[in-house]
This record gives sequence, structure tokens and C-alpha cells, in this order.
Amino acid sequence: MMKTRLKLKIASSAVLVGLGVCSLVNSVPLHTSSNLKSSTDVLGRYHWRRPSQSSGTQGNNTNVNLPTGTQESENWAGYIDTPTSTNGQYTSISGSWTVPDISASQQNDAAAAQWIGLGGVSSTDLLQMGTVEQIQNGQPVIEVFWEQLPSSAQNVMTVPAGSTISAMIAETTGENPIWNLTFTVNGQTPSQTISPVTIDTSYANGIGTSAEWISEDPSTQNDRLYPLANMGTVSYQSATVNGEPLNYTTNQVQSEAMLSSNGNVLIAPSALGTDGESFTTSAPTTSTTTTTPTGTTPTSGDEPNGNTFHHRGYRQQNVFWTNRGW
Repeated sequence: MMKTRLKLKIASSAVLVGLGVCSLVNSVPLHTSSNLKSSTDVLGRYHWRRPSQSSGTQGNNTNVNLPTGTQESENWAGYIDTPTSTNGQYTSISGSWTVPDISASQQNDAAAAQWIGLGGVSSTDLLQMGTVEQIQNGQPVIEVFWEQLPSSAQNVMTVPAGSTISAMIAETTGENPIWNLTFTVNGQTPSQTISPVTIDTSYANGIGTSAEWISEDPSTQNDRLYPLANMGTVSYQSATVNGEPLNYTTNQVQSEAMLSSNGNVLIAPSALGTDGESFTTSAPTTSTTTTTPTGTTPTSGDEPNGNTFHHRGYRQQNVFWTNRGW
């Protein structure tokens, strides 16, 4: 597979109150990223990770079961679709999830991310949107973002933990099609929106090669994983591509689990629901202590006072079978 890297900008302020102008969704204040201190860098393309940079253990999870055929990743968990036909192209993706409360994470800088996207698995082109959660100065900060590689990621707004995010990326029809990236927070459209995106035919062909619904452990600009936040269980709903369920017959479905270098499951996907468009990703541990990835502790230059995150592509290592314990 070709290498890519995502870049996501996270505001450096850890304070979710007193930030100035905000919007209200269900009486909850939603702050724009422009009211936060801007970070010095953003996310970049993801790439295959070396085994020496694998994450460490997060609790005892020897009884975790994974769906049939689940592949191992060092930083991804969730589901990936690719067209079963060589002529197949994806032109839309949707999904919703509840933003996890990571406040139980005891380590500063602990982070996690949830997102949907098109492309980026067998192509360097990728269009995505989602949320990133991080502990900053002892407080959780959650950003909604979008990105079109190779351009830098754009923060849209901050949201509270527990918010339900419903996101969609879709191409319009016509002679000069554009791509709309839309989202709601708790069922309502906030005042902060994303302008339509224009891409050329080559780029559209690139992002049409795969669709993803992913929970991830982000990394620093120096390719080191951040401590994985205790994200608990994230429920994905309405996972569709081209208007059909994730497991529709025109899709080749692949589940991904994030494992540590010693084989412990850090984030596990569930089997798909009977509707074919719902699943969960879970950090299978009863511990509230966030684990720093083995050999990857952020050092000077990695620290998120610049808040530089990189979303990386998964590194396939093994295939697991039904009900295999870890």
C-alpha cells in the first residue's frame, strides 16, 4: 500500500469556558476554534508504522474477542470498506458517534480520535472529518476537524464530551461537482460550517477507493504515539457508504483492532449490528490509568504545546479469527 499521513490541528488551550463567542446546541455552549490559541502545526499524512513504535499495554484484556478476520493495527480500530468491483467508486460516506468522556485519563496529553473518511488506504488522497479528544492541563479538550490532504487540517469548533456527532461527506452531481462536508451536534446544525470543497477528477478517483470509520491513537510530529486516552466505548451508528450500509454487497468489509507490541488489545471493534451500519470500538480495560505507548513517550520537541498530531495509516500484521482470546 502507498503511504499517507494525516495532519490535524489541535488548539493548545485546555479551557472550555470563558473563551468568548460561542454557539448553543441544546443549551450547551460550543466554542469556535478561533477563540482558542492557535497551534503551530497540524496533522499530516499517515504512513505504515514500524513495529518498534507499537503502543504499550493498557490493562489486562485477555478475554477480548474480535470479529472474524479482524486485522491487527498499531494505531487504528474500526472498519474499512473497499469496492468489490475494480470499477467501483465511493462518492459519499456517513457516520455518527458519541464523543467519549476521557476525563478518567490520568496522564496529561493522553489523546484519542474518531473519524470518517474517504481514501487514504491505497491512495495518498484523503478527505476526512471527525473529532480529537486530548487531556490538556488536566482538562479534556475536544475538537471537530476536517481535512483534505495534502492541505492542512482545519479545526471547526470545540464540543463537550457526550455530544453526538453526525457527519457526512458527499459529492454533488453536475458538470462541476463539489463535495459537501456537513455535520450536526446533538441533532442540530451549528453556526460553524465547512465550505464546499472542489477537487479534480484524479483526486476524486483516489478518495473513491476506500471508506473508513475509525477510532485512533494519534501521534506527534516526530511519529511517536501519544498516550492513548481512556476512551471507554464509542458507539458508531448510521455507517453508510454510497447511501448503503457498511456491509452492503458491493463492499469488501475489513475490521481493524489496535494492538500493543506484546499483543494486548488496546482498542477493539465489535461485530457489526444486524442493521449492517452500527458497531462499537472499545478500550477493553477496567483501569482508569492511561498507558504511555512503549518506547514512544513524547520527548522534548514532541510535546503538544504546539499540539501537533499525526493520524497514521494502519499497519497490517496478523489476521485474527472468531472468539480468539487475548
